[in-house]
Amino acid sequence: MPLTALVLAVALSQSAPAEPALSQPPAPPAAEAPRPPPSPPATQGPTLPVPFRKAVTFYGFIDAQYSRTQVPGPADDSATFELRRARIGARGEVTPNVGFNLLFDGADTSLKDAYVALKKVGLLPGMEVRLGQWKVPFGYEQLESDTKLLWVNSSYAVAALSRSTATTSLFANGDSRDLGAGLFGSWSSGAVGAELATSVVNGAGPNRRDDLDGKNFWGRAGATAKAGGALVRAGGSFGYGRQVAGLGANGKFDGVSTPTDDTYFWFKTYGGDVEVDHPYFFAAAELIQSERDVTAYTTTTAASKTAFTARGWYAGIYGKTPWKLGPVFRAERYDRNLSVGDNTNERYTVGAYVDGLPVNARLIFNYELDQSDASVKTGNRAILFGQVVY
Repeated sequence: MPLTALVLAVALSQSAPAEPALSQPPAPPAAEAPRPPPSPPATQGPTLPVPFRKAVTFYGFIDAQYSRTQVPGPADDSATFELRRARIGARGEVTPNVGFNLLFDGADTSLKDAYVALKKVGLLPGMEVRLGQWKVPFGYEQLESDTKLLWVNSSYAVAALSRSTATTSLFANGDSRDLGAGLFGSWSSGAVGAELATSVVNGAGPNRRDDLDGKNFWGRAGATAKAGGALVRAGGSFGYGRQVAGLGANGKFDGVSTPTDDTYFWFKTYGGDVEVDHPYFFAAAELIQSERDVTAYTTTTAASKTAFTARGWYAGIYGKTPWKLGPVFRAERYDRNLSVGDNTNERYTVGAYVDGLPVNARLIFNYELDQSDASVKTGNRAILFGQVVY
């Protein structure tokens, strides 16, 4: 055997066999974070301009009431539940100079306010130009929000003399809203201020077109002053125009040149109002007089003409207390024709109110004592009225 092979064999026979290395188990994979569920696809809709999206406010209120009327005999008394108003609206700005207001009433399914307003105009600081439909400006009660008045029925004189026609009769109560164009503004300097509101409207009431060439003008100008913790407002109002007072036997407008049996009247209406808002009470009074020239057609060419003057007033007050409740009182009188007797309405409203907290709610009780002449008397009435504003 060769020497080299002999030496290698001896070396291998004397070395200790090495232990096999232990195999390590593979490290477990790192835990993965749970994946969020897939988002639903975004609904694609119109993208509104940023000023519009930020400035829109939705609002509304619901008025419900129960009333019971002591009807003059021999008729039976009446009582009813009633949803007076169920309104929802939106107001805001499309741009800093263009605003809008929409108000719908579900109780009578009608559009109330709907107008666009141009404001912050350089040549007319403090002014707002409107186009659309709103309450025509006359006096205090006409323009005041239904969420603030504590006598729940409009005063006789306001409902009869400061509104657009109802087209049902000469003495029917019209609606406070009309279609047209208007200019509204207010200014203040220290403790005093000024107010102006004017409108040129159809004279046919809300949501109605009008074919008469002459339109109606309504306006109020006033001043305000702060003294002794109270705010005092006073103003004068004026209305002028032509309206259709009756549609005749066919119940429709016959046309400007063919007034078969329609009744028209021209009017001039004047008014003055004053309000005092004190920490302990609020008071308001208003006097209205209207001169009316009436033309009642019997044929296209034949008509009877009459003229008369109507006058009315009201004065009301309610108290304020730390408990958010107080008394309510209003006195009013309305003579629909000063030259004719036995047609005067006289009414006294007494009651109370309580405001609910923390919700914006109010409960009002009115008792209307009817002292009108027999021919126009409707009877005493008790009213329980609830309101929620949202």
